[in-house]
Amino acid sequence: MSMALSELTKEAIQLSSHQRLVLAGFLLELDSSTESSSVDSDWDREILARIEAIDNGTAIGISYGDVMKAADELLAQ
Repeated sequence: MSMALSELTKEAIQLSSHQRLVLAGFLLELDSSTESSSVDSDWDREILARIEAIDNGTAIGISYGDVMKAADELLAQ
């Protein structure tokens, strides 16, 4: 990068409030999109593994009633 971070920061400070918000949003989206693709890929593998476990009968299910009872017990603590 030809512009040092301090110079870039000085330039960013001079932007209007709206321009800074747009820039910040762009930078956050840029950063999260890289992480997001990795996370999405991990979730896709997890979902497929869970579907496979259900299909082959190795998944252990918990009834809705049991889940709600456990949640109520945890919240009562």
